[in-house]
Amino acid sequence: MDLYEAVYNRKSVRHYKMELLPQEFFRNLRKFEQGLQPFDPELHYSVELFNAMDGEARIRGPFRVKAPYYMVFFSEPGEYAMVNAGYLLEQIVLYMAGHGVGTCYQGMAKTAGLSGPAGMEPVMVVAFGYAAEKLHRESFRAKRLPLKDLCVFKEDSTEELRLMLQAARLAPSAFNRQPWRFIVYQNRIHVFVRKEQRSLRAGRGRNGFDMGIMLSHMTLAAEECWRDIEFARKENLAARRMQGSRYFMSVLLV
Repeated sequence: MDLYEAVYNRKSVRHYKMELLPQEFFRNLRKFEQGLQPFDPELHYSVELFNAMDGEARIRGPFRVKAPYYMVFFSEPGEYAMVNAGYLLEQIVLYMAGHGVGTCYQGMAKTAGLSGPAGMEPVMVVAFGYAAEKLHRESFRAKRLPLKDLCVFKEDSTEELRLMLQAARLAPSAFNRQPWRFIVYQNRIHVFVRKEQRSLRAGRGRNGFDMGIMLSHMTLAAEECWRDIEFARKENLAARRMQGSRYFMSVLLV
């Protein structure tokens, strides 16, 4: 199963077998990670893996899932640090799903005693390991809003854009809130995001992380169609609103 297929089949796994994964899996995972293209190439980050069975990780939090392993994404501060983290981690999570390994994002998790590289802070924790429940699910079982509730179509969109929107629709988000909304033209999508209590000018906070996940799904769908896309923030749209959401950025077919 490739990454695009995993978009339609991956689910959050909350029950794990306390078993070791083979070393070959970790070697291949590192090779995959090193080949990823970040959303913001100027941000330094680090993905650290911890074996909880050996006592390397002590994860705390109200939604903590007990798992044999935890992955922690560390990042230096930056305007798009949360977006970058979601963009990269989702691709790693999809890779794992395609290789028989379950995952679950650990929102609000605390990384007791775990430290990353100097100048970086933990952004997100992912539990992972062999699933003790069903690893995949059919896409129609995903609890997501339909496209008609997420999009305003200004023009007849292309088949490529519709595939990108379907992939975006299936992106996981905190409590399945789907904080994104879209205004769709024939060759571009203007993306809006629900306002958090904190400023969302550049996608800070958990919504920013979720937006990164969603944008990674769009990227994978575009690649499936052999199309290139660009992300751009149009300052002339900065003041625009849509259904109580703020303008975030635009996705352009090139």
